Amino acid sequence: MPKLTRILLLVAFAALFAAGVSAQDGGILIGTNFGGDPNNMNPLISNNTVELGLNEFLFPSLYNIDPETRAPMKAGRNDQDNGLALDWSISDDGLTYTFNLRDDVTWNDGTPVTAHDYKFTFDALASGETSSPRTDVLQSVESVEAVDDTTIVITLSVASCRVIEELDDFGILPKHVIEPAIDGSFAAIDELEFNKNPSVTSGVFNFGVLVPDEQTSLVRNDNHWMPVSPDGYIIRNVPDQTVGIEQFLAGEATSVGTAGGGSVPAARMEEFRERAEAGEFQIYEYVDDGLTFVGFNLADRGMPVNGLDEDGNPLEQGHHPLFGDVRVRQAIAQAVDYAQIIDGAAEGEAAQVSSYGTPALWGYDSSIEPWQYDPDAALALLAEAGFVDDDDDPSTPLLATEDALYAEPGTAFEFELITNSGNAVREAAGTVIQDQLGQIGIAVDFQTQEFGAMVQFLLGQDFDAIMVGFTNIDQDTDARNVFTPVGDVVGGGFNFVSYSNDRVTELYDQALALPGCDFAERQALYHEVSRILHEELPWWWLFAPNAMYAESNAVQNWLPYAETRYANMADIAISP
Repeated sequence: MPKLTRILLLVAFAALFAAGVSAQDGGILIGTNFGGDPNNMNPLISNNTVELGLNEFLFPSLYNIDPETRAPMKAGRNDQDNGLALDWSISDDGLTYTFNLRDDVTWNDGTPVTAHDYKFTFDALASGETSSPRTDVLQSVESVEAVDDTTIVITLSVASCRVIEELDDFGILPKHVIEPAIDGSFAAIDELEFNKNPSVTSGVFNFGVLVPDEQTSLVRNDNHWMPVSPDGYIIRNVPDQTVGIEQFLAGEATSVGTAGGGSVPAARMEEFRERAEAGEFQIYEYVDDGLTFVGFNLADRGMPVNGLDEDGNPLEQGHHPLFGDVRVRQAIAQAVDYAQIIDGAAEGEAAQVSSYGTPALWGYDSSIEPWQYDPDAALALLAEAGFVDDDDDPSTPLLATEDALYAEPGTAFEFELITNSGNAVREAAGTVIQDQLGQIGIAVDFQTQEFGAMVQFLLGQDFDAIMVGFTNIDQDTDARNVFTPVGDVVGGGFNFVSYSNDRVTELYDQALALPGCDFAERQALYHEVSRILHEELPWWWLFAPNAMYAESNAVQNWLPYAETRYANMADIAISP
């Protein structure tokens, strides 16, 4: 072991001793974070990656997430979740959820974790007096009742299979500690000393100590029902991602990033593959849960109109002269070399996607083949749609004939493509798109706009095509606010492309109100949506970035999954 590593481990052990733990043979996990100190360790109001990543090991959650499918699971195991639910049932009308909880989980002061803790935390959220950002659940839940210590009954105002994921969107606080400290005012939760030093927790680790501007340490909870092997987990602050990488390579940290996040940067992924292949350390690769796409304005740009009137009736949208025809959109999807886009924009470290979502999400249908580069097929489709080369010069735009559905004869095939300035990935992708579409007679006026200005074009539906990205997409890929008329609101809606398909709306509604909310049945419905969106291309699906965990060989029995670095923390051992 390098001398510097020994010194750093001695410092780490000293921090754990200061927190009152005696070191055993478990060793210490050390991650790096370039986002600064965690400001808030209260899971109800935490709101950044490092805080959320640490809190996963300190506080219980309502249920466990299956680390492989990313779907809620009854009982099961995921050491980053500390889930309480053994099982749950849903009433026939879909309005009542009954959760049965474990009875062998305690806070680290010996007090049992009960249904009353969940209700107290929910009531704090529902009060509207805290700064918690996790309020989506309040749109569906009418009441939460702790029937007894191990039974929670949740009543919804409207049936929603999506609510199951929202019910676990906030951590569970120790009622017996927090309630006396706030003197009847939930607003006081924001100012508790507990937020900086949570002394009573119920995870596989206890909170250790925060050394400002240096590191945060967690200490093994020997009283947990499933005690882990590592003595502790330290998150060390570093100035930037490069320093974190170099500390890992020097053996001064056991991982790149933290449990909450931290991928190897794209520019170094190939190097890390080669070094992992040589046995220097371990890596795990997956596709992230965000995507880059081009949205086609399907409506009349000169006359943006909401999708529905005040009574919920559809309004006439008009048609974009080019993109109103699905054949045109499909032609464009075959007119570019995706490998060149990914190489140029993402340094080769991305995966082409075929529909809304990414392979990291259970609602995404990975069996759908993405559109392939085929310029001859693209030109044939464009000719079928009424756009032809009238001068045998591919450097000039194609022209519309009388066969074009919405363009006047003689209309040149040219359009504006907008993205936000300062985003090197999108600027590179836009340059490739502009060049390759130009080779088949489609003139692209590629423009970058300051982000705020771009958003105004997007929400105002004042664009031809716009390239943006979505991140942290919901696991079920339900995007009713993006791909149904309810979200087509000029000035403020996410269906800024004015897409409408009755079958898509019907499928979303079925998946939302499916009796019993069976996972496989819901997944099948969302997969059908994926297939429709793939064919109709309201968005032109481009790519999702690759992500890579890296872990020291000293971390034995490591079992990572996408978005879950330490699913089996209790099995992990750290060699000297």
